[in-house]
This record gives sequence, structure tokens and C-alpha cells, in this order.
Amino acid sequence: MNPTRRIALALLVAWLTLGVLAGGAFAQSRGAEVRAYLSSGVVRQGDRVALIVTIENARSCDLGALPRVEGLGIGPAPVPSEHRSFVIVGSRSQESVSRTWQIPLRPADIGVYKIPPFDVTVDGAVRRTPELVLNVVRDMKGEELGFLEIKPASTKVVVGQPFSLEILFGFDTAVTDSTNYANLALAWWGNLPGLLENEPPRPDPARRRLKILVNDRETIEVEQLDNRKLRGREFVQLRVVRSFTPTRTGKLEFPISYFEFGRIVESNDFFRTRREKGETFFSRAADLAIDVVPLPEAGRPVDFSGAIGALVAKADATPRDVDAGESIKFKVEWTGSGNLEFFTAPDPARLEAFRNFRVYGKTEDRSLERRVVTYDIAPITSEVREIPALALSVYDPLAERYTTVSTEPIAIRVRALEGATGLAEADAAERFRNDIFDVEREPGTARNVGALGAGWVIGLLAVLPAGWLALRTAVRRMGDPNAPAVRARRNARRKLARGLAGAQDARAQLELVLQFLGERSGRTAEAWIGERVSARIGSGGEPLDARIAELERSVWGGSRTSLKAEQILAAADAAIGGGL
Repeated sequence: MNPTRRIALALLVAWLTLGVLAGGAFAQSRGAEVRAYLSSGVVRQGDRVALIVTIENARSCDLGALPRVEGLGIGPAPVPSEHRSFVIVGSRSQESVSRTWQIPLRPADIGVYKIPPFDVTVDGAVRRTPELVLNVVRDMKGEELGFLEIKPASTKVVVGQPFSLEILFGFDTAVTDSTNYANLALAWWGNLPGLLENEPPRPDPARRRLKILVNDRETIEVEQLDNRKLRGREFVQLRVVRSFTPTRTGKLEFPISYFEFGRIVESNDFFRTRREKGETFFSRAADLAIDVVPLPEAGRPVDFSGAIGALVAKADATPRDVDAGESIKFKVEWTGSGNLEFFTAPDPARLEAFRNFRVYGKTEDRSLERRVVTYDIAPITSEVREIPALALSVYDPLAERYTTVSTEPIAIRVRALEGATGLAEADAAERFRNDIFDVEREPGTARNVGALGAGWVIGLLAVLPAGWLALRTAVRRMGDPNAPAVRARRNARRKLARGLAGAQDARAQLELVLQFLGERSGRTAEAWIGERVSARIGSGGEPLDARIAELERSVWGGSRTSLKAEQILAAADAAIGGGL
């Protein structure tokens, strides 16, 4: 081997080795999360309270220096506890490792203590915890004047099964005139690991909406229900409902929660208006826990879609009277109680029942209440009489078994194209399956070709201009570097970088990534929703799959936390290098 080739081979091996190591490091560190919260946002003077810090999926982590707050002793930090669990990331599963510190807090007196953000180092990167508020009171009076109830839809769910949490609270109508302040002290709010927060249910427009505080810093809207009779008295009743999807096994623990209500008193002087709490009352709800268990292995079908719940499917098709090869919009809608936003929709192109159809793509519409997928399909033979039933494998947590939810077949009429011989024959399917990327594997037969006569030469000279025009047209349509589709593909990475520079949140970043995928692949951005890049191009798409999963967790979890632009661009470059 000559020296030049030897050097090139060494560089190639080194490059591949670095790629493998970088990919492994990325896989280990992806999804690292930091959560900090209080064991209780409201405590009676002398009661125990702790600052809890949990770090998930980190190879290395360090709390660093704890903050200092006047009148509040913090620490020292104990040795962290470690917990391993089974986590769902997109349509894949992996083991999750979390480390938790329970740091004791010692308030010197009653009052409101604000614990400022502090730095936590995770895999060499610095993260900031949120600001936390601790309210220390001398006594918690008011149990008889208010109520607080937290009701989970179930105390046992499987990974990926959405569940709702209903919070009911209120106060005695006798103190309505003297109450102008309400706060839900929920230590767990926004700090439960392994949960994605779903879009909340749509409010009833006939109900009155009020705004209250959560943990003295976040304002939310709540629904006012009809007054409630309790303990022989009448209470104003308010409600807020949240929906979550667990992504890991284990126990979800909800510490003691409090409903604080009373009156804010304003005082004015020459310079400013002061707002201070007057007489305050507290009602509490006991702590609760929800067990998250893994999906059972026994009976799990190989084509399991990830759908969980009690689902119903229905389908429609337009038009139903077509020529062979004509497009039909096959619309499938799934509704019910389940993870409608997260499962993988079936692909008719991979199903034997749809062998006589060409599948061109799909668009999707997802929400908590329903999932709609519109497939663009075309029958390739006039022998087709119906669109077959489309099956979705589902795990039913109530029945505790895997089942199948199917649409009903839809009758259609397919006419053979006039003058198209053999379109309805068996070889039609083969012609449709052989697209531009396929090659015939059978060797050709050599034939003796004699010398061209003068007539042939003159004929070829006559058709050359027409052939050149036809070839020019084909090139412009299919391979012209200035064609719109080719230009979009070539500029997709540059457009992604430019868009990420101005993206404000995770949703904007996710939309840019989907648009990038659409332009690189010649498909619509919507067609990539729910589809893995690695399923198309192999391992080169895994980094981008991981980034998309992180963005989806932020968007669906309600945090809107964005990623660094360079992280997304690095994953996009890996996908391009992998053949996207």
C-alpha cells in the first residue's frame, strides 16, 4: 500500500472511531434533566422541610455551592440516593438513572423565604435551578373555612398511559367578602420527574374563569363550579384539571399540598403602594402516590404501535369512484381515552392487505382528544373492490391485555385506464413497486448488432434535436440543480441555521427541524411527524431523533425549554452525512 493511501486509511479509521465515541457520549447524556423543589411549600414553624434536587440521565453531576438566604439554614447536602427505572423515549425504551439529594432547611422564624437559583454542573455543562418560595407560618388555621382535594384518575398506570389530576378547592361563602387572595402551594407542581404534561382539557365556556396563584409565583386560570355543600355549610368551589403522560416506571409522589386564601391589604405612602398579606387561612390535602408500571412483555405483538388506552377507530375515503392509479384521501380517526398524541400510526405501505395500493405519504393532526391521519393512496389495479381495514395494535390498561382496533373496510370502484393493457394484471403491482431507485437483477441477453445503414444515420440525425429537448426537459424536472425542489434540498441546512438563530422556544425549533426534514427529503414537514429519521437512513439519523424527542418533551411537557442551536445543527449534519 502506498504512503498516501495508508495515511488516508488511518484518517478514515480515526474519524470513524471519533464518530462512534461521540455518538456513544451523546446517547449517554441525552435527556439529562435537573429538577429542584421543596418537600412542602408551606410549613408550620418547627416542622421539617427539605430542598430536593433530582438529576436524571447524567454521566456526571455536581451540586456546587448551595445558596445563602438570611434567616434560613440550608444544608449540608447529604450523599444522594440513586434510582434506576425504565423510560420511554419516543418509540424506544431505555434505562434511566436518577440521583436525588434531600437537603434540610432550617427557618429561624416565620415568614416568606425566597431560595434563589443556584448552579448545578451536569456532564460539564452548568444548569440553573428555579427560584423556590418557602412560607413558614406560626399556625395553620382555617381548615374549617376551606377545603382542598386532589383526585388522580387512577393510582396505577402503565408507562405511556395518560392520566388526569383533578384539583378541587374552595372556601366558605361566609368569608367571600373578606377574601381577595388565593394561592395553591403545590410543591410538586412542574417538578415531577418522568412526566410529560399534556394539553389541558378545553374549558367549559359556560363556566366562569378566575385567576389564582400557584406557589406564589405562577398565575393560572381555574374554573368556578357550582357551590358545594360541605360539613353542613356552603362553599365556593373551584377546579383545575391537568393531564400527564408518564415516561418512566416507578412511584410518582405528590407531597402534602395546601390551599392558602385570605386577604391582601394595600397601604399607600408618598412613594409607592405596598401589598401585604393580612389574615391568611390554610386547607391541606394529604400526600398521595401513583405507581407507574412497565408494559407487560407477555402477549406483546411484534407490530405493537405504542398505543395505550381504550381507543375507537373510524375511517372515510374521498373519492370512492376512481381510475386505477388515481389518488384517494384515506382518512383515519382514532378517539377515546389514551395516548393519542404519542403512538406510531400504522403504515399501509408495509401491510400485506394494501399490496394493491400505492402509498404516497400521510399528514397528521394530533391532540389529547383525537388523532387523525390522512393517507394519500392509489389503487394500482381495477380488481380492487375496497380499501381494507386498517389495524392498530393497542394495550388496554383496564383489561390488562393487548388488543387490536380496526377500521371498517370501505367499498370503492376502480376503473381500468382506457387503452392501458395489463394495468389490472398481476405485473402492474410489480411495475409500481419498481421505482427509480430499483434495478433489475436479471442479466441481459447479448445480441449481435449489425452496422447502421445510411437510413438509420439520417433518422438519428433527424430525431437528435427532439431528443435533446426531451432530455433537457427531463433534466430540468428531475435533476436540474436550479429546480425548486433541488434548491430547497441544497439550502435546507442553511435555512435551518438561520431559523434557529431567531427561534424563541422549543416549539419554534421543532417546527424548523420538521421543515428541514421535509426539504431534505422532498416530502411535507407534516409527513415527518411521528416518523423516525433513523428508520429512513439508519444510525446517521439517531442524533436527530434524540433531539426531536427532547424538543417534543419540552413542547408537550409545557416547559418550552429550547436546545442550543449548535446541538440541533450537529444532529442535522449527522443526518445529512448518513444520506438524508
